[in-house]
Amino acid sequence: MKKAEAMQRLSECLRLQRYSRNTIKVYSEWLDRYINFLVGCHAETIEEKMGQFLTRIVTQDHVSASTQKQALCAIIYFYKRVLGMEIGDISFLRSKRPVRLPEVFSRQEVWRVLDRLDGEGWLWGAIMYGCGLRLEECCSLRIKDVDIDRRLIIVRQGKGNKDRVVPLPTLLIEPLQKQIRKLEELHARYAAARVPVSLPDKLDKKYPNAPYSWEWFWLFPAAGPCVDPKWEGKLYHVHNTAVQKRVRRAVLAARIPKKAGCHTFRHSFATHWLENAEGNHEIALKRLQELLGHKDVKPTMVYLHLLPKLDNVASPLDCRKAA
Repeated sequence: MKKAEAMQRLSECLRLQRYSRNTIKVYSEWLDRYINFLVGCHAETIEEKMGQFLTRIVTQDHVSASTQKQALCAIIYFYKRVLGMEIGDISFLRSKRPVRLPEVFSRQEVWRVLDRLDGEGWLWGAIMYGCGLRLEECCSLRIKDVDIDRRLIIVRQGKGNKDRVVPLPTLLIEPLQKQIRKLEELHARYAAARVPVSLPDKLDKKYPNAPYSWEWFWLFPAAGPCVDPKWEGKLYHVHNTAVQKRVRRAVLAARIPKKAGCHTFRHSFATHWLENAEGNHEIALKRLQELLGHKDVKPTMVYLHLLPKLDNVASPLDCRKAA
């Protein structure tokens, strides 16, 4: 099988199973690197070839443990799902996964950053911090996903292509109402000019009027429709990088000495939510897992390590006695 055909079949299989665009892009990149590696590889079996490749990206490219695992998943998916081949035991040098705690804002730091954002920028930060949304989930919200009467935000097609519901903070109600009122005129102009918004799963073919309807309009639309003919002049949501740059500028302006960005709001939401939770931590973790959209409770448990510990034993530094 030629390289172009292999890449095409992988992409088609991933799309058929409704994998996200980012996953398709990453898996395709790893398959491309793996095929290029096979040109100079002299191993006999598939398992040996995979083992050598996975070892090489650690020893020569110095990738992290999670990146190596990502490469492993991409290659196994290609062999099992695309080629229909079973893979035996693979022997390779595994990169060690270091124990890292996420960077978290203090409550005061959150407001120092938000105070340096305005308009849509403030809404982006407030939604990510107040609801625990990922960057992509925040950018891709539509009008129909915000239920102000029930005080809910519905996250559609989150990580793992899963939907979930999160509570809407009271402080966000008035700014969101203002944002929605501002979008009414913009939507009317685009609808009159027959500029469609992009829809998932080819819904525009099934419902031809849906791309021009109010409920499908973006809560945070891009500055204008896409000019690339490949995207058929559709209107997309604000680009992730635009949000990241604006938040990063606010962090620097607030003079916060942390490696912080958009995802720090989500980490801060989880940590502060646990601090506010009362009762059994086991029950609180289960609820937080649902709010964050985690498949397993293990990634949620890391936030327990970030909670302030109550310890009655004083530090030796605080026990200095007067001479």
